[in-house]
Order: sequence, then C-alpha cells, then structure tokens
Amino acid sequence: MKPCKAVLSLLAALALAPAAAFCSASALGRSVALNRLVTPNSDGRNDTFIFRCYNPRDAAVDAKIYDLAGREVAQMRLKQRSNGTPPVQDNSSGEFYDLEWDPNRGEKYPGGVYVYQVRTEEQVYKGTVVIIR
Repeated sequence: MKPCKAVLSLLAALALAPAAAFCSASALGRSVALNRLVTPNSDGRNDTFIFRCYNPRDAAVDAKIYDLAGREVAQMRLKQRSNGTPPVQDNSSGEFYDLEWDPNRGEKYPGGVYVYQVRTEEQVYKGTVVIIR
C-alpha cells in the first residue's frame, strides 16, 4: 500500500472507531481526550471534540482551542445532553465532566490541525485535534 493511501485508510478507520478506542488504559479514570479526529458533517459520529475532565472538587476549568499560529479560536463548553438538561457527568459522584468543542457552532472552522489546552486545578492538558471536512 502506498504511504498516502495508508494514511487515508488510517484516517477513515479512526473516524469510524468508537470514542473509547482513543483512550489508553493508563488515562482511564483521569482527564482524557475522547476523540481527536473530528468530522463535523452532522452525521452524529465524531461531530464534536470531547475532553473528559477529572474535576473532583468542581473547581474552575479553563478549556481553549488554538490554531497553529497560537491564536485562540474557541472556548470549550460543558457538553449538554441532547434534551438540553444539565451537563453530562460520567458518574454519580460528579467527578467527571465532558467539555465539548463544536467546530460548526458560530464560525465554521476549516479543516486542519488545532491545539487544545485544558487547565484544571490539578494540571494542564494539551494536545492536538484534527478537523476533517
């Protein structure tokens, strides 16, 4: 298989993989990016970037998205349930919150690589997210 075709095959497989496939065993139980490949085409699969944030003391969390030039392009928000009820919590103790960035909300962001930064009371999490349009 040619390198370019291999990359496209990998990207296609990642887009169809469940979000849990992006979590390493060591990251489970703490903050983790659930999906780093976003295909915002309104098909209900990987339309948004989700970061599961460990926040046992319900402290302030600052979550931002930057372009590769270092400009802030968006703030992540607490993910709302589809019926508009309060933000999703992963367990009954309320220690986990899902932060979400929807590249179709407001300005439509072009495909490409973006950087996320989530600051919690415990530490700063950084990584990349790819939008494929």
